[in-house]
Amino acid sequence: MLERLGFIGTGSITEAIIDGLAQSDYPPAEVIVSPRNADVAARLARRHAMVRVAPDNQHVLDHCPVVCLAVRPQIAEDVIRELRFSARHHVLSFIATFRLQRLQALLPDVARVIRLAPLPMVAHKLGTTIIHPRDPIAAALFNTLGTALESDDEDDFDVLFAATALMGSFFQTLHAQGAWLREHGISQSVSRAFLASLVTGLSDAASRTDIPFDALAREFSTRGGLNEQITEDLAAHGVFGAHAGAMERVLERIRKPAVSGT
Repeated sequence: MLERLGFIGTGSITEAIIDGLAQSDYPPAEVIVSPRNADVAARLARRHAMVRVAPDNQHVLDHCPVVCLAVRPQIAEDVIRELRFSARHHVLSFIATFRLQRLQALLPDVARVIRLAPLPMVAHKLGTTIIHPRDPIAAALFNTLGTALESDDEDDFDVLFAATALMGSFFQTLHAQGAWLREHGISQSVSRAFLASLVTGLSDAASRTDIPFDALAREFSTRGGLNEQITEDLAAHGVFGAHAGAMERVLERIRKPAVSGT
Protein backbone atom coordinates (compact mmCIF):
# COMPACT_ATOMS: atom_id res chain seq x y z
CA MET A 1 0.00 0.00 0.00
CA LEU A 2 1.03 3.63 -0.40
CA GLU A 3 3.29 5.22 2.15
CA ARG A 4 1.67 8.62 1.72
CA LEU A 5 -1.51 9.81 0.02
CA GLY A 6 -2.71 13.38 -0.46
CA PHE A 7 -6.12 14.96 -1.04
CA ILE A 8 -6.86 18.34 -2.62
CA GLY A 9 -10.44 18.89 -1.49
CA THR A 10 -11.84 17.56 1.77
CA GLY A 11 -15.49 16.83 1.20
CA SER A 12 -17.75 13.81 1.62
CA ILE A 13 -15.97 11.59 -0.93
CA THR A 14 -12.57 12.29 0.61
CA GLU A 15 -14.01 11.45 4.01
CA ALA A 16 -15.55 8.21 2.71
CA ILE A 17 -12.28 7.09 1.11
CA ILE A 18 -10.21 7.80 4.21
CA ASP A 19 -12.73 6.10 6.49
CA GLY A 20 -12.57 3.04 4.23
CA LEU A 21 -8.78 3.04 4.06
CA ALA A 22 -8.57 3.20 7.85
CA GLN A 23 -10.46 -0.12 7.97
CA SER A 24 -8.29 -1.79 5.31
CA ASP A 25 -5.55 -4.32 5.99
CA TYR A 26 -2.81 -2.05 4.67
CA PRO A 27 -3.74 1.63 5.09
CA PRO A 28 -1.31 4.37 4.03
CA ALA A 29 1.23 5.32 6.67
CA GLU A 30 0.12 8.94 6.30
CA VAL A 31 -2.75 10.77 4.63
CA ILE A 32 -2.41 14.53 4.15
CA VAL A 33 -5.61 16.48 3.49
CA SER A 34 -6.11 20.05 2.38
CA PRO A 35 -7.60 22.49 4.89
CA ARG A 36 -10.32 23.90 2.62
CA ASN A 37 -13.18 22.21 4.49
CA ALA A 38 -11.88 22.77 8.00
CA ASP A 39 -14.66 20.84 9.76
CA VAL A 40 -14.22 17.66 7.73
CA ALA A 41 -10.42 17.89 7.83
CA ALA A 42 -10.41 18.30 11.62
CA ARG A 43 -12.90 15.47 12.06
CA LEU A 44 -10.75 13.12 9.98
CA ALA A 45 -7.62 14.06 11.92
CA ARG A 46 -9.40 13.35 15.22
CA ARG A 47 -10.78 10.04 13.97
CA HIS A 48 -7.66 8.62 12.32
CA ALA A 49 -4.08 8.88 13.57
CA MET A 50 -2.76 8.55 10.00
CA VAL A 51 -4.44 11.83 8.89
CA ARG A 52 -2.63 15.15 8.98
CA VAL A 53 -4.17 18.48 7.92
CA ALA A 54 -1.93 20.52 5.62
CA PRO A 55 -1.57 24.28 6.07
CA ASP A 56 -2.44 24.79 2.40
CA ASN A 57 -2.98 22.88 -0.85
CA GLN A 58 0.59 23.23 -2.07
CA HIS A 59 1.83 21.52 1.10
CA VAL A 60 -0.14 18.43 0.04
CA LEU A 61 1.66 18.36 -3.32
CA ASP A 62 5.06 19.01 -1.79
CA HIS A 63 4.76 15.98 0.49
CA CYS A 64 2.70 13.45 -1.52
CA PRO A 65 3.63 11.78 -4.80
CA VAL A 66 0.09 10.39 -5.21
CA VAL A 67 -2.56 13.13 -5.06
CA CYS A 68 -6.34 12.88 -5.30
CA LEU A 69 -8.20 15.82 -6.85
CA ALA A 70 -11.53 15.90 -5.01
CA VAL A 71 -12.81 19.42 -5.68
CA ARG A 72 -16.07 20.54 -7.25
CA PRO A 73 -16.00 21.02 -11.04
CA GLN A 74 -17.07 24.66 -10.62
CA ILE A 75 -13.82 25.58 -8.86
CA ALA A 76 -11.48 22.82 -10.05
CA GLU A 77 -9.68 24.71 -12.79
CA ASP A 78 -8.92 27.70 -10.56
CA VAL A 79 -7.65 25.40 -7.80
CA ILE A 80 -5.42 23.43 -10.17
CA ARG A 81 -3.94 26.53 -11.80
CA GLU A 82 -2.83 27.88 -8.40
CA LEU A 83 -0.72 24.78 -7.68
CA ARG A 84 2.72 23.61 -8.78
CA PHE A 85 2.61 20.02 -9.96
CA SER A 86 5.74 18.15 -11.08
CA ALA A 87 6.82 15.02 -12.90
CA ARG A 88 6.78 13.03 -9.66
CA HIS A 89 3.04 13.43 -9.21
CA HIS A 90 0.58 10.65 -9.90
CA VAL A 91 -2.83 12.37 -10.02
CA LEU A 92 -6.16 10.66 -9.35
CA SER A 93 -9.00 12.94 -10.44
CA PHE A 94 -12.55 12.58 -9.10
CA ILE A 95 -13.82 15.62 -11.05
CA ALA A 96 -16.85 14.35 -12.94
CA THR A 97 -16.95 16.72 -15.89
CA PHE A 98 -13.19 16.99 -16.54
CA ARG A 99 -12.26 14.51 -19.27
CA LEU A 100 -8.74 13.24 -19.69
CA GLN A 101 -7.74 15.69 -22.43
CA ARG A 102 -8.74 18.65 -20.29
CA LEU A 103 -6.91 17.28 -17.25
CA GLN A 104 -3.75 16.63 -19.25
CA ALA A 105 -3.83 20.19 -20.59
CA LEU A 106 -4.11 21.55 -17.05
CA LEU A 107 -1.46 19.15 -15.71
CA PRO A 108 1.18 18.90 -18.46
CA ASP A 109 4.07 18.12 -16.12
CA VAL A 110 2.68 15.25 -14.05
CA ALA A 111 3.79 11.65 -14.45
CA ARG A 112 0.26 10.35 -14.94
CA VAL A 113 -3.33 11.48 -14.55
CA ILE A 114 -6.24 9.09 -14.01
CA ARG A 115 -10.02 9.59 -13.85
CA LEU A 116 -12.00 7.80 -11.15
CA ALA A 117 -15.55 7.81 -9.81
CA PRO A 118 -15.46 6.72 -6.15
CA LEU A 119 -18.84 6.51 -4.43
CA PRO A 120 -19.83 7.04 -0.78
CA MET A 121 -20.07 3.27 -0.18
CA VAL A 122 -16.27 3.00 -0.18
CA ALA A 123 -16.46 4.15 3.46
CA HIS A 124 -17.68 0.61 4.20
CA LYS A 125 -15.51 -1.06 1.53
CA LEU A 126 -18.50 -1.61 -0.73
CA GLY A 127 -19.39 -0.77 -4.31
CA THR A 128 -17.43 -0.37 -7.52
CA THR A 129 -15.06 2.45 -8.44
CA ILE A 130 -14.58 2.97 -12.18
CA ILE A 131 -11.10 3.94 -13.39
CA HIS A 132 -9.76 5.25 -16.72
CA PRO A 133 -7.23 4.50 -18.04
CA ARG A 134 -5.94 1.34 -16.40
CA ASP A 135 -3.64 2.15 -13.54
CA PRO A 136 -2.04 -0.22 -11.01
CA ILE A 137 -1.88 2.37 -8.23
CA ALA A 138 -5.54 3.38 -8.55
CA ALA A 139 -6.68 -0.23 -8.93
CA ALA A 140 -4.75 -1.42 -5.87
CA LEU A 141 -6.07 1.48 -3.80
CA PHE A 142 -9.73 0.99 -4.68
CA ASN A 143 -9.69 -2.79 -4.63
CA THR A 144 -9.13 -2.36 -0.89
CA LEU A 145 -12.31 -0.24 -0.79
CA GLY A 146 -14.62 -2.56 -2.72
CA THR A 147 -14.08 -3.34 -6.40
CA ALA A 148 -11.98 -1.43 -8.92
CA LEU A 149 -13.36 -1.55 -12.47
CA GLU A 150 -10.78 -0.40 -15.02
CA SER A 151 -11.99 0.91 -18.37
CA ASP A 152 -9.80 1.15 -21.46
CA ASP A 153 -12.29 3.40 -23.25
CA GLU A 154 -13.09 6.88 -21.95
CA ASP A 155 -16.49 6.87 -23.63
CA ASP A 156 -17.39 3.72 -21.68
CA PHE A 157 -16.09 5.37 -18.50
CA ASP A 158 -18.35 8.38 -19.12
CA VAL A 159 -21.40 6.15 -19.61
CA LEU A 160 -20.71 4.32 -16.35
CA PHE A 161 -20.04 7.66 -14.63
CA ALA A 162 -23.49 8.82 -15.75
CA ALA A 163 -25.02 5.82 -13.99
CA THR A 164 -23.53 6.97 -10.68
CA ALA A 165 -26.04 9.83 -10.81
CA LEU A 166 -28.80 7.34 -9.97
CA MET A 167 -28.08 7.43 -6.24
CA GLY A 168 -30.25 10.43 -5.40
CA SER A 169 -33.28 9.13 -7.30
CA PHE A 170 -32.89 5.77 -5.57
CA PHE A 171 -33.30 7.36 -2.16
CA GLN A 172 -36.04 9.68 -3.39
CA THR A 173 -37.98 6.62 -4.53
CA LEU A 174 -37.60 5.10 -1.06
CA HIS A 175 -38.76 8.40 0.43
CA ALA A 176 -41.94 8.33 -1.67
CA GLN A 177 -42.64 4.73 -0.70
CA GLY A 178 -42.00 5.48 2.97
CA ALA A 179 -44.31 8.50 2.83
CA TRP A 180 -47.13 6.26 1.60
CA LEU A 181 -46.50 3.80 4.43
CA ARG A 182 -46.55 6.61 6.99
CA GLU A 183 -49.79 7.99 5.56
CA HIS A 184 -51.28 4.59 6.34
CA GLY A 185 -50.15 4.59 9.95
CA ILE A 186 -46.75 2.93 9.80
CA SER A 187 -44.17 4.71 11.95
CA GLN A 188 -41.07 6.35 10.49
CA SER A 189 -38.75 3.86 12.19
CA VAL A 190 -40.67 0.79 11.04
CA SER A 191 -41.21 2.00 7.46
CA ARG A 192 -37.57 2.96 7.08
CA ALA A 193 -36.23 -0.31 8.49
CA PHE A 194 -38.67 -2.36 6.40
CA LEU A 195 -37.83 -0.64 3.10
CA ALA A 196 -34.08 -0.71 3.77
CA SER A 197 -34.30 -4.43 4.48
CA LEU A 198 -36.37 -4.98 1.34
CA VAL A 199 -33.90 -3.27 -1.00
CA THR A 200 -30.93 -4.95 0.71
CA GLY A 201 -32.50 -8.33 0.03
CA LEU A 202 -33.31 -7.44 -3.57
CA SER A 203 -29.76 -6.16 -4.15
CA ASP A 204 -28.36 -9.39 -2.74
CA ALA A 205 -30.62 -11.42 -5.05
CA ALA A 206 -29.45 -9.42 -8.07
CA SER A 207 -25.78 -9.82 -7.16
CA ARG A 208 -26.06 -13.61 -6.88
CA THR A 209 -27.18 -14.23 -10.45
CA ASP A 210 -26.53 -13.22 -14.06
CA ILE A 211 -30.25 -13.28 -14.91
CA PRO A 212 -31.20 -10.03 -16.74
CA PHE A 213 -32.98 -7.49 -14.56
CA ASP A 214 -36.18 -7.58 -16.63
CA ALA A 215 -36.29 -11.36 -16.20
CA LEU A 216 -35.78 -10.93 -12.44
CA ALA A 217 -38.69 -8.47 -12.44
CA ARG A 218 -40.89 -11.17 -13.95
CA GLU A 219 -39.49 -13.84 -11.60
CA PHE A 220 -40.38 -11.70 -8.57
CA SER A 221 -43.87 -10.92 -9.93
CA THR A 222 -46.69 -13.43 -9.94
CA ARG A 223 -48.74 -13.19 -13.13
CA GLY A 224 -51.76 -11.07 -12.31
CA GLY A 225 -50.33 -10.42 -8.88
CA LEU A 226 -49.52 -7.35 -6.82
CA ASN A 227 -45.94 -6.84 -7.98
CA GLU A 228 -47.01 -7.02 -11.61
CA GLN A 229 -49.73 -4.47 -10.88
CA ILE A 230 -47.23 -1.95 -9.43
CA THR A 231 -44.85 -2.48 -12.36
CA GLU A 232 -47.61 -1.90 -14.92
CA ASP A 233 -48.90 1.19 -13.08
CA LEU A 234 -45.43 2.76 -12.96
CA ALA A 235 -44.75 1.87 -16.59
CA ALA A 236 -48.04 3.50 -17.62
CA HIS A 237 -46.88 6.70 -15.91
CA GLY A 238 -43.58 6.65 -17.80
CA VAL A 239 -41.42 6.03 -14.73
CA PHE A 240 -39.13 3.46 -16.35
CA GLY A 241 -39.01 5.17 -19.72
CA ALA A 242 -37.86 8.42 -18.09
CA HIS A 243 -34.55 6.87 -17.03
CA ALA A 244 -32.98 6.84 -20.47
CA GLY A 245 -33.60 10.54 -21.11
CA ALA A 246 -32.41 11.57 -17.65
CA MET A 247 -29.21 9.53 -17.94
CA GLU A 248 -28.58 10.81 -21.45
CA ARG A 249 -28.72 14.39 -20.21
CA VAL A 250 -26.21 13.55 -17.46
CA LEU A 251 -23.92 11.99 -20.06
CA GLU A 252 -24.16 15.12 -22.19
CA ARG A 253 -23.17 17.22 -19.18
CA ILE A 254 -20.16 15.00 -18.47
CA ARG A 255 -19.00 15.25 -22.09
CA LYS A 256 -19.83 18.91 -22.61
CA PRO A 257 -16.77 20.75 -24.01
CA ALA A 258 -15.03 22.94 -21.47
CA VAL A 259 -15.81 26.65 -21.58
CA SER A 260 -13.00 28.95 -20.49
CA GLY A 261 -13.57 30.29 -16.97
CA THR A 262 -16.13 27.63 -15.99
